[in-house]
Amino acid sequence: MEYSKNEYILPVHKQDVKNVRFDSPAHKGPLENAIDYELEEGRPILAAASGKVVFVKDDSNVGGPDKKYWHDGNRVVIQHPNGEFSAYEHLKFKGALVKKGEEVKEGQIIGNSGNTGFTFGPHLHFEIFKFVGEGPEDIQTLKVKFKDK
Repeated sequence: MEYSKNEYILPVHKQDVKNVRFDSPAHKGPLENAIDYELEEGRPILAAASGKVVFVKDDSNVGGPDKKYWHDGNRVVIQHPNGEFSAYEHLKFKGALVKKGEEVKEGQIIGNSGNTGFTFGPHLHFEIFKFVGEGPEDIQTLKVKFKDK
């Protein structure tokens, strides 16, 4: 199991979290180290570290407990030092508050939680990953080193 080189803060406010899951059935293979934070829709999502926004999708208004929604999750991805990226998935429709190319600061609100994509209820799917190949799907999540234990 490979750990992140960078340290990150929680991507949500602690008081907003109802439950945390490290063992979601969808987190297999490359997604094995992803974390799900169960929270109500519309809660603020925070940049876990400073970096550059490299991907934003927030035009989906569909989701549910079916794999047919796999690519319908609204998502923000931020690039960090050491070849690491943070991803924030299942944001609400038009819930991204940042744009591709924007520099963000650690703790900055980057979006609002939602329930889009392949999901069994409102939550934030959070992952730190690195690329292990040439394609956009060629990723491996890393075990997150958090600043606040």
